Amino acid sequence: MCGRFVVARTIGEIALIFEADEVLGDYELPSYNLAPTQNVPILVDRAFERDEHGNPMGELSREFHSARWGLVPRWSKGPGDMAPLFNARIETLFEKPSFKEAVLRRRCLIPASGYFEWQVDSSGAKRPVYINAGDEGMFAFAGIYEWWADPSKAAGDPSRWLLSASIVTKAAAPELAHIHDRNPVLLSPDSLDEWLDPSADATPELLEAIASVADEVASEALFYEVGAEVGKVGSNGPQLIRAV
Repeated sequence: MCGRFVVARTIGEIALIFEADEVLGDYELPSYNLAPTQNVPILVDRAFERDEHGNPMGELSREFHSARWGLVPRWSKGPGDMAPLFNARIETLFEKPSFKEAVLRRRCLIPASGYFEWQVDSSGAKRPVYINAGDEGMFAFAGIYEWWADPSKAAGDPSRWLLSASIVTKAAAPELAHIHDRNPVLLSPDSLDEWLDPSADATPELLEAIASVADEVASEALFYEVGAEVGKVGSNGPQLIRAV
């Protein structure tokens, strides 16, 4: 599970790191306490051409977009119709009605400097832990996204469309299992390209390979305890990621 994460860089810095061709939308970054329903950056490979069956073809553009964290299925009544779908289990992506269409062709990357989990100690108390890629590193979370059309707005109104996304999670890597039983699926530079490719359908084999590589990436993650202030959604600032 991942319910809070950190992007400790500007969108311009992130675009350079992930070699984006274009940045679209507005961003309030850096942010040290991103929470569900807030807007987060997502990276997609977008095709400008499609064949007669609607399949992507031709040259791709790698773009950052601003998306609501908490996927809103295209068939839902809207953002308030259900609890925010901010995580999507990799084991059931093909089964859940909310995710099974998005995983086929609408896959994205969600950049993060790190994320928070609450570890339960022997007394039953929960202590926040910051799991991160180091001061100079960045995680690439596997994500899925969806477009929802507001039926109350005209078809030609650009504000009719809501872009939203979920972070894909898996059973925790061995090195992180003592903190929490799940962690985000972490992409490597190679698996990133495969995950984003809109011309490739998701298959069980692809998900299995992505999950395997994710454990290798997770084995290099850093982690340490941080202060309880991170538990407040309104809290923000670099003090939230200082070790205690």
